[in-house]
Amino acid sequence: MFELLGFGVFWFICAIIAALIGDRKGEGVAGFLLGLLLGPLGIIAAALSRGNRMNCPYCKELINKKATVCPHCQREIELAKK
Repeated sequence: MFELLGFGVFWFICAIIAALIGDRKGEGVAGFLLGLLLGPLGIIAAALSRGNRMNCPYCKELINKKATVCPHCQREIELAKK
């Protein structure tokens, strides 16, 4: 019985870790669900996902899709999206 409880706690911790990783990418709920459904594999999936980010057209760093200025190269993104 304690093994099952320990397994459930481990699985929930995996969901929390995946949610924290997903939150940094703008998709915390999706990360939580991945971690809850897949456990340790959900952490890996959340870490490998791009989230709601895209590559800056100038410096190619990952930035938020809603960004109007790249935080890395400081160039305006609005003109590049059109």
